[in-house]
Amino acid sequence: MADTAGNTVPLEIPGARGKVTLQGAERIFYKVLIDGEVAKRRKGGWPIPMRNGTTSKLESRGLLPGFQRLLLDGQEIFRMGAHASTAEKVVMFLPLVLIVFGFLPAVIALVLFFMNVMAVKNPLLPQRVRLALPVVNTIAGGLIVFVLYQLF
Repeated sequence: MADTAGNTVPLEIPGARGKVTLQGAERIFYKVLIDGEVAKRRKGGWPIPMRNGTTSKLESRGLLPGFQRLLLDGQEIFRMGAHASTAEKVVMFLPLVLIVFGFLPAVIALVLFFMNVMAVKNPLLPQRVRLALPVVNTIAGGLIVFVLYQLF
C-alpha cells in the first residue's frame, strides 16, 4: 500500500521473502526497505532474500537524479518518474545556464535544478505546470543574479 504522497511504493518482486518497498520514490534520494528495515546497498545493489533460499540483486540504473530504473536480476521492476516526459526532463536542466556567471549564480542554479527535479517528479502537478515551472525558476534566478550584480 503506497502512502498518499507517493513517497513509499511497494515493489512487485515475485518470490521475495518479506515485503520490499521503495521509500522516497517521488523524491531525489530513496531507500529500499525489506519488511520496514532499510536494506544495505552492497556491490552496486541491494540483496533481496528470496523464499527459495537464494538472494537476488536489486540494482539501480540511470544517470538523472531521481529518474533511475530499478532492476532485479536484469528485469525492470520500477521506473522512478515514469510519468515525466523527455521534454520535462530536458527543461529541468535550464537553470544550469546560470553557472557561467560565477560562483553565487552556480549555487542558485544548483538549488533551482533540484527544485525542478522535485517539480517534474511530482505526478500531482499538471504537465503544463511541470514544463513551465523550470522556465519560470530560471527567469527568476536570472533576475536575482542580475539584481545582486547591480547591488555589488
